[in-house]
Amino acid sequence: MAELNKLIGHTLWANEEWITFIDASFPADEYLLTRMSHILLGEQAWFQRILGEEPDRKIWQTLTIPQLRELHAKHKRIYGELRAGNIARVIPFKRFTGEAYQSPISDILLHLTLHGAHHRGQMATYVSKQGKPPINTDYIQYCLLQGE
Repeated sequence: MAELNKLIGHTLWANEEWITFIDASFPADEYLLTRMSHILLGEQAWFQRILGEEPDRKIWQTLTIPQLRELHAKHKRIYGELRAGNIARVIPFKRFTGEAYQSPISDILLHLTLHGAHHRGQMATYVSKQGKPPINTDYIQYCLLQGE
């Protein structure tokens, strides 16, 4: 549980760093805005599944910086609520392709941390190709900043 909490902390920190970076350096860049939006909209879809709601399928729409900030703030709260609850609880869900599955909330939360890291890596590669150094949101960087 402690490791998962740390990974979620890293995810929240890294998402915040990327939103701030995009806003300051690439505020109109469609690629970066779409990837950052996808990270948060993917989280939203999983949170909706956990709550027993039908997930929003528009996980590749492009949000504005204010929308990203608002959704990220909402997700900070939801992550906190989920971590304080029963993360061993198994959630039945349907993938967007229609297959029915079930997973414990802990696996879903771990998936979200890995999903975000994957897309932030894509964004870092993209920024490098634009000739600008990407920000360092590696997990170990988060740990060092936390004094761990």
